[in-house]
Amino acid sequence: MKKLHEATAKFPHKDSGLGLQSLAREMEALATVALKPPPFPQGPLPRGDGRIVLVLPGFLAGDWTTARLRDFLRSLDYRVETAEILFNAGPTKSILMRLDAKVASLITESRGPIHLVGISLGGVLARHLALRNPSTVRSVVTLCSPIRFPVTTPLQPFAQALAPFHEESWVARRDEIAQPLSVPVTAVYTEEDGIVDWRQCLQDETDMAKNVRISGAHTTVGSNPEAQTAVALALAG
Repeated sequence: MKKLHEATAKFPHKDSGLGLQSLAREMEALATVALKPPPFPQGPLPRGDGRIVLVLPGFLAGDWTTARLRDFLRSLDYRVETAEILFNAGPTKSILMRLDAKVASLITESRGPIHLVGISLGGVLARHLALRNPSTVRSVVTLCSPIRFPVTTPLQPFAQALAPFHEESWVARRDEIAQPLSVPVTAVYTEEDGIVDWRQCLQDETDMAKNVRISGAHTTVGSNPEAQTAVALALAG
């Protein structure tokens, strides 16, 4: 089991720029945005015309943390769905099964593929869903989502504590997450990220895969107008 712990996350080196200080900065940024969220992006953006977007929350978070991003997408006329996750403990069997069932239900309703938007670990899980069933996914947008393992993060102690609950078959195939997908993928990242090494959020760019750099913190990316604009443009294709 120790090897599985080490496979998914590692604590940052002291010279990496990540650690307890960067984690504290992220918490400060989160508190600031919670008290006064920035306004939605100004100017015309492509409309969603009722298309379905499933939004997935990050590690140690739940659907409540995606509320601002979901409100923004609804303002553009998307039909926005939650992942029905109260606490994202990682790729546990129950979470993976719940996401499979959610996507299947939405596909039945929409009679066509849906968009997936994931914050941090939510983006990793979105790529997993698209990798497993590409015909059900129209596009994927990841926000500060590390796709290269082991993930360098000050949250490593939490990842290690929860690792025994993770689906071993998923962990064993973790490197497949970074493989090119057969659907359009936009990876939004920030070099100011204080939670993960931003380089691990980058995908190999192709005609179908694009990396978009923004400014700002990791924990507030869903409320970030730059990120919201990038999501809107990505969903419009």
